[in-house]
This record gives sequence, C-alpha cells and structure tokens, in this order.
Amino acid sequence: MSDALALRILMEGGAAAFIAVAFAMLFAVPARFLPYVALGGALTRMLRTALFSGAGTEVAVATFLSCAVTSLLFIWVAPRLCVPRPVFTVASVIPLIPGMDAYTCLVALYGVIDDPQRLIDQNAYLIVHHGMRCFAILLSICLGIAIPPLFFYRLRSNGV
Repeated sequence: MSDALALRILMEGGAAAFIAVAFAMLFAVPARFLPYVALGGALTRMLRTALFSGAGTEVAVATFLSCAVTSLLFIWVAPRLCVPRPVFTVASVIPLIPGMDAYTCLVALYGVIDDPQRLIDQNAYLIVHHGMRCFAILLSICLGIAIPPLFFYRLRSNGV
C-alpha cells in the first residue's frame, strides 16, 4: 500500500467519524455511545476505501462488504451495551451515502430537461452511469446492514 493511499484512508476515516457522530447527534444518540458511532463510521469508510481504491473491488461490492462488517461488529457490541443495533449502524453508514453520484446525475438530468435538443447526447451517459451507480451503492448499504442480522437473529422467535 502506498503512502498516499494510506493517508487517504486515514483522512477519510477521520472525516467519516466526524460525520457519523454529527448524524448520531441529530438522531439523539446518547453521548456515551458516540465514540462507538465514531469508530463504526471510521471503520466502515476506511474499509470501503481500502477495498475500492486499494484492492480494486467494485464500489458497490466494497460498500456491501464494509456495511456487512460494521453490521456484524455491532451485532456483537450492541447487546453488551444494552442498546438496539440500529443506534450504531445507521449513523455509521451515513458517510457512505453516494452524494456526488446523485448530484452529478441530477445536474445532468436537469440539463436535459432544460434544453433537450442540445444536451441529450452529452448527458445521457452521465444520467445512466451515475444514477445506476448511486442506486447500486444505496442498495449495497441497505443489504449490508440488513443481511448479517438475518443469520444471527433467525432463532430469536423460537425462544432460543
């Protein structure tokens, strides 16, 4: 791993920790749980960046794997703290939201709506590419949070 990539991973992890804590505060998470949220946000973003930029994994797959790891981590941590798991996982994955892809798609879509004759050729690729990438990342986030608990909580209704 190059020094530039390691620095990028650390910087993104620090920014993600800050963002995760900010959203956790917005959702009224108690202050004693904010360090766990910061750790989850940093770990999630650092793992996705390492998989995407370092290992060359597709961004949707890297997002799914990093969300699944975070979900597994908080499946283990949350019961020990007597807190529901979504308190940690929801705020921890907020830094993975594909804001730039959504913005690029919407700006290109607005350009087509504003002047369809001139800009359709230039913007069609941007709309499809960034729109589908945004959708894939959001789907990966949802599945990465939702699938791991299915394996651990499936016996809960049986009284086990």
